[in-house]
Amino acid sequence: MNQPLGEMAAAFNTRAASYCRNEWHRTCAERLVALCELPAGCRVLDACTGTGFAALAVARVVGREGRVVGVDVSAGMLVEAERATLTSGLTNIEFVEGDASQLPRYANGAFDAVMCAAGLLYLNVPAALREWYRLLRRGGILGFTTMRAGSPRAAQIFRDCAAAFGVPLQDPSAELGKDEACRQVLADAGFSVARVVCESIEFAPQDLSVAWESNFHSPAHAGVQRLSEREQQALRCQYLEALGVLQRQSPGELSLAEVLYAVGVR
Repeated sequence: MNQPLGEMAAAFNTRAASYCRNEWHRTCAERLVALCELPAGCRVLDACTGTGFAALAVARVVGREGRVVGVDVSAGMLVEAERATLTSGLTNIEFVEGDASQLPRYANGAFDAVMCAAGLLYLNVPAALREWYRLLRRGGILGFTTMRAGSPRAAQIFRDCAAAFGVPLQDPSAELGKDEACRQVLADAGFSVARVVCESIEFAPQDLSVAWESNFHSPAHAGVQRLSEREQQALRCQYLEALGVLQRQSPGELSLAEVLYAVGVR
């Protein structure tokens, strides 16, 4: 996905205040960090850090001797990340506003690990992995997450509803949303594949409560912004009605989603 950085930042600035209520994002980020098995004292880059879910989890693992740099294009998201860090009492995290796929300020081999939780779908994947390969020392770890193609169901329903209003939207997880695709992009960038794991996560009630906002303001769904205000309201009503019907008929389809966790070694 190659959306202009300014538009990307604006979209996530809009979502910043409510993003911390997305518990599934926190769950995925913490699980990714656990799967990477980072030793204490590591220097870690958290690419597309958002509100800092992965950065905070990493900071706890690497300890006081470790260092975490969280990079994100959205100033609004970084404000929330700084607030969460202050509340946590952690002092080994630094946040930087910028493009996480282009970081010339850091030298080759500057990091022991790079994490990217739920962010690669917004980047040029080959370019981002090349840059992270450069930033990692030999033997360094890269870990990223992506949704399996077609998941979560609530996002696919949003795209189906948008199509009824004449707005075709592509699944942003299509590029990386299969086990073999994750393995291939790692190999293409020069990484050895350590593991690719697919696990189901369960959405909390608050996750579904922000489904409209998350999908409507997602950079992956920017096409709906072209609709008139009346059409947007009609889309919202249709979407929420469709979610309600599925929740009554088959609640498991909405409450579960499949996430791929990929770990490579430089």
